[in-house]
Amino acid sequence: MGEDYLRRPVLTRTALIVNYVDVVVPGPWWNTLTYTFEGASNLAEGVRVKVPVRTGKRVGFVCGAGEAPPPGHIKLKPLEAVLDDVPVLGDELWNLAGWMGNTFLCGAGEALLLICPAQILRGDSFSYVPSRLEDQDNRAFHEVSFYNPVDGERFAYYRDALSEGGKRTLLLFPEVEMASAFFAGMSEALKSDALLWPSGGGKKLWDAWKRTASGEARVVVGSSGAAFVPLCFDEAIVDDESNPAYILPRAPKISARSIVGRRALTLKAKLILGGRMPSARTYMRSKPEYHAQPQRSNLVFVDARSFKKETPGVEGGLPIAPSLIERTESVLAQGRWAFWIMDRKGQAGEVYCCDCGASLCCLRCKGTTRSESRGDIAGLRCLRCGERTSLPSRCPACRGSLLLGKRPGLEALLPLAAKFMKGRPVILGEPGKPGKNSGEPSLMLGTRGLLSLCDSLDVGLVAWLDPDAEARKADYNARFQAFSMVWESCWRGLQNGERVVLMQVRGSGDSWRNVLRLGWGHFWKGELREREKLGLPPYGLLVQIDLPKNENKRGLIESLERENIMAMDSGEENSPLWVAAKSTERLRVALAPRFEISRSGAGFPVVTVLSE
Repeated sequence: MGEDYLRRPVLTRTALIVNYVDVVVPGPWWNTLTYTFEGASNLAEGVRVKVPVRTGKRVGFVCGAGEAPPPGHIKLKPLEAVLDDVPVLGDELWNLAGWMGNTFLCGAGEALLLICPAQILRGDSFSYVPSRLEDQDNRAFHEVSFYNPVDGERFAYYRDALSEGGKRTLLLFPEVEMASAFFAGMSEALKSDALLWPSGGGKKLWDAWKRTASGEARVVVGSSGAAFVPLCFDEAIVDDESNPAYILPRAPKISARSIVGRRALTLKAKLILGGRMPSARTYMRSKPEYHAQPQRSNLVFVDARSFKKETPGVEGGLPIAPSLIERTESVLAQGRWAFWIMDRKGQAGEVYCCDCGASLCCLRCKGTTRSESRGDIAGLRCLRCGERTSLPSRCPACRGSLLLGKRPGLEALLPLAAKFMKGRPVILGEPGKPGKNSGEPSLMLGTRGLLSLCDSLDVGLVAWLDPDAEARKADYNARFQAFSMVWESCWRGLQNGERVVLMQVRGSGDSWRNVLRLGWGHFWKGELREREKLGLPPYGLLVQIDLPKNENKRGLIESLERENIMAMDSGEENSPLWVAAKSTERLRVALAPRFEISRSGAGFPVVTVLSE
């Protein structure tokens, strides 16, 4: 992962005889709390302690100590108890928490919440004596790329890597189902000292954590959660490394792929990055090559501007080209599945008032809402925070009574597709649940997640009804998302035979479409030229800052300006601030006062760092 992983961590390990102890209490705040300790024994950084916080007791981690009292503190509370003899996470995971706090602007306390199972955070006993970092001195970090769009060939390469004598290996996939399928296909000899990392928490996670920490499991296979496995690995493999599924879904939206890269660098391990195509940062740094290209005859573009079927109550209509219907019927007649994909759920992507023109916004966060049904009840769902409300009878702004939708979604497409298929079954797919989608090959509708079913179904046609909508999103990464999802649909799960990928497009102008037949190398060359000119990731950082409701946005902007940081503000109420920066150091200084534990009642900003 190169120079990006060489930032100095916040926390380092020491062992001191102490009178005063600084403690990280896991949580969203950034500051530590100081306590007195009257014992004569050593307290090493990373040891868990039980401490008083307000009227309760919490488990924290020692992060510093000294014999002199900290300035400005008059009366300090004593530690309640010391829970460990040695640091419970070991050197490497402990230092990782400090690096995460710096790199992703989340604080070491938030990082510890992500790293540790609930049992460690509540103080359960745990005997983990991992390898010390000094034990890695006889080797050096190195990175290998293996990009091949054919899943079977790529997985065979991984199996060969796992079979190379006695190495401790972490193998990461972006999807739980893919990790499970790969593990099931491993030989019994490999499985004997391997572990499939659980996707949830609770007892299963705790048992897996203990089994790995004890050295019983040499090989760990899993999805994003396995990035924090207590394994001092010799080799890490990250499949489909450009997949956005590696970004953890909740704030601070840390990249599991970046975590594994950082760990490999610290442990001086071998890092294998693989997939159907590389991420922006990987291509910028190492320019990997692979010359696979889809067959030109199987990549079909259809101009859909002249074919729109109107949907009652929704403005805009859906493009359904005659060639799409013909190819769908042909594939179904062959006994194969056909997918129609549109990345818009619900009845309509947006609802607006015909009288005043205002879009209906979420009452909670002012985000855009889409129309969707729950059973027979029409409602709205916020695209930003997920809040669901009933559909009002009148416009909240002007009391107008005529509300219409814009940009029809999957709910509007379903009856339309059933009409064209003339009695053939048409279903809404459920990604991740192949059993529910088995049976007679049919036309299946869904979002991009539908592609995961290519692993278990014989799919002869993947049709993108509106791929240009993905590339038009207000996101610097939009063209990559559009390119990668079409590229994936050309190859995923393809064993024997051919698959047609059809795109209904508007004209022939978009550059990302023009290079699909040439491959991802041509795409990244043009895309990165534009990003470099604008200083966009991976050439710089974009940071999104969402403030708590009714927070003083002007005050934060002034704090940023004092650090010579310019913030971009749309001016809309409760909208986020955006910052473009080369690093997070000065931004961290400006934000730190808003993450004091004393502000818990008012809430903390939500910070998202985008780096590639």
